[in-house]
This record gives sequence, C-alpha cells and structure tokens, in this order.
Amino acid sequence: MPHPLPLSRRQVGIVWCCWLGGGLLRLIYLLVLHPPLLHVYSDMAGYLQRARALLDGHVEGIADSLYPPGASYLFAALLKVDPGAGLFVIAQWLLSLATMAGLWSLARRLYGNGVAVLSLAVVALYLPLFHYAGLFLAENPFTCALVWAYVLLLRAIDAPVPASTALWALAAGLAAGLAAALKATILLPVLVTGVIVLLWLRLQHRRGALSLVAGVALGLAIVLLPLAQRCTRLAEGHFCLVSTNTAMNALMGHAGEKAEFRWLDGPRQMTFSFTSPSAPLRGYHERVDLDFGAYDVPANLAELHRRIEADPWMALTSSLRNVADLFVGRDFWPAATYRQRNWARGYQNLYKWMLLPLALLWLVWRAPRLLRLKPDSLAEWLLLTPMLGLMATAFISLGEVRFRLPFDGFVIILAAQAMLALVDRRQRRIGLAPPAAWSSAVGR
Repeated sequence: MPHPLPLSRRQVGIVWCCWLGGGLLRLIYLLVLHPPLLHVYSDMAGYLQRARALLDGHVEGIADSLYPPGASYLFAALLKVDPGAGLFVIAQWLLSLATMAGLWSLARRLYGNGVAVLSLAVVALYLPLFHYAGLFLAENPFTCALVWAYVLLLRAIDAPVPASTALWALAAGLAAGLAAALKATILLPVLVTGVIVLLWLRLQHRRGALSLVAGVALGLAIVLLPLAQRCTRLAEGHFCLVSTNTAMNALMGHAGEKAEFRWLDGPRQMTFSFTSPSAPLRGYHERVDLDFGAYDVPANLAELHRRIEADPWMALTSSLRNVADLFVGRDFWPAATYRQRNWARGYQNLYKWMLLPLALLWLVWRAPRLLRLKPDSLAEWLLLTPMLGLMATAFISLGEVRFRLPFDGFVIILAAQAMLALVDRRQRRIGLAPPAAWSSAVGR
C-alpha cells in the first residue's frame, strides 16, 4: 500500500476535533451515563464474579472452561490494583481510544486521508464501538485487539523485506491470539482472511508469503497453545481450543424456535441457563432442559447431531436465521438506554439503513476486480473477510447483533469510501491501477 499523503490543515482540524470530542464523549459515557459498577447483571455479573474469584485464590474447574479466560484475567488484574474499579474505567477508556486509532490507521492506509477522516468522524460518535466499555464484558478489549490484528497484518503485507514481514506478522498473530483469549469469534475471520491473502499473494507473484504465514502462525501459537492446554485440562481431557461454549452455542442455534436453554448437571450439582438475545426478539418462549453440563462438548455435539438428523431443513433454516440475526435485530444487548431513550435501536437503524447499504454498494461496484483477485482488490478483501468469517461462525453456531458490533469498524470504512465515491469521481478510481509502491514490490 502507498504511504498516505500529509493531511491538509482542514483535515488536521477535523481530526483533532474527532479525537477531543470522541475521547471526551467516551469519558462522560463511562463516568456519568453508563458507569460499569451500576450495570452489573446477567453476563456482566458472571465476568465480575470470575474476576473477583481469581483474586480470592479460586481454583478453576470445568465450569470455568465455558468462556475464554482473557477478560476475567484482565479484569482481575485491574481490580487487584484498584478494587473500586477506577483503573478498570481508565483501561476501558484507553482501549476504546486505541480502537479509534486502529480504525484511523487502517482506513488511511487502505483508502487515503479523505476516507480516514470521514471514518474517524463516524467512529468517534458510533455508540456500539464504546458502549461495551461501560460494561464488565469482553467486547471492548476484544474489539481493540481485533482491529489492531488487521492493522498489523497490513503492515506485514506492506513490509519491504521478509524479515520485516515476519516481525509484523508475528505481532499480528499475537494480537489475534489475544483477541481469541477474549472471544473465540475471531478464529474463523482470521482463517478466512489468511486464505484470501495467500491466494492474492500467489496471484500477484509476491514473495514473502512464507514469512507472513510463519509469523502469524507463531504469534497465534504463543497464545493459543497455553489456552488450549488450559481448556482441555479443565474440560477433563476433551480437547477445546479456547473455551467449551462453541458446542453449546451451536446447539442453541440449531434447536428450532426455542428461547431459554437449561443445562442440569446432576452429578456436579450445577445448573446453567442461557438465552440468546435474538430469541425474545423473534417471539420465542419455549424452554429446553438438558441433563448434562453446558461445558460437556461431546454431549452437546451428540444432541446437536441428533436434532440435525431429525430435521435437516430446520437446521439449515436455523443457520441462515443465525446469519441474518447478526444484522437485522432491532437493537443490541445489553441495552443502551438513557432516560427511557433506546440509543441502541437508533444506532442499529443507522447501521442497517445507511452504513451497511453504502458498504455493499461499494463492494458491488468493485465485485469484478474482487472476484478476480486483482492487485488493487486487497483493500476490500481485508475489510470483507472478517465479516465473511463472522458469518461462517454464526452459520455453524449462533448469531446475535452483539457478535457483529466489534466488526462494525470495517463496515464504517467501506461506507465512508462509498460515500466519498458518490460525490467525487476521482474517489471511484481508487485502486483501479496498482500504485507504484506495489508495482515495485511485485516479483520481489
């Protein structure tokens, strides 16, 4: 990718306004409008309880395998230093700012200053990208790690020599691994991105593919191997990569029109109850009782297989519904409300009726070059593949708006590019010829 041009004086002013306004807005949201300690219920209570249990010397058991451990470990470390959660709020604020910085960097490297400035303005005001900073959930640090994994991957692809490629790729793999330690929903997006990037490199006769793969694989392995060892040990020898809730989610997502699921583990005297936020929105009420633990991967997979065999059409329609649920929900959970005003619903409408259509418009415009993996198609593929991987994850497991929100920054960048292309003919020509920096790298 070519290095972006210097910002104009006007662009510098807009960027400073975005940073100051976006930073202040996030701080007010965390300190005044949505303090984390005033919203501890449901999943948030679980994360906070696990963090405090770690501080009290809790020895992890099979129930702790349900979630990746990253968020609980991070929250425990912050609460150990400041039990009043003040440091937690500062850390969440800084992570939300780092997400802004990552999306700014990604947009500028891919499409230039105009798109970067417009993207930053939207991101600064886009509530879903900082709402979760006001909650004891994994989404905020996960979003930051996810975005920076792709920023670092782009730096690896742009690197001039194999050694630099390997080092940047190692950093990208570590960031992706940290994201996986927070939420497993990054795994398929990374896999889909890796396949497309390697195909693109091969078709462009670009060297460095081996360095790229080795660096990313090593970075991922450094984080994932300890995670897999921990999870498999807690799951009493049944292999799991980062957590055991993938099989549980797959069963919930392919059981038909059901709402609450209850796992009753009699021998261990443990009961778990989960309901996908999408189920009430669809009007589902029926409960399912299961006589094994939510963390019992073999039992969950056996029940899933039985239900698919009994009604394959139901399973297929459920998979398609799960993918749709990523995008079409009326609002996201946990609710973002203030003085009875549902902010979540407004932002979801903004996404559905403006950001997503604009992004799709640009992808349709670029489709002929995307499908042929032309030299200039990498920008769109780097932004599209995470969404494709997320859709594949929902297809095989479960879908809800909350799973999509960390990926919204990629759609915002595409939408900003489409919006500028609509008003500026020159912007439509971006990428139609490989830049000089790329041309000189071909065949290196």
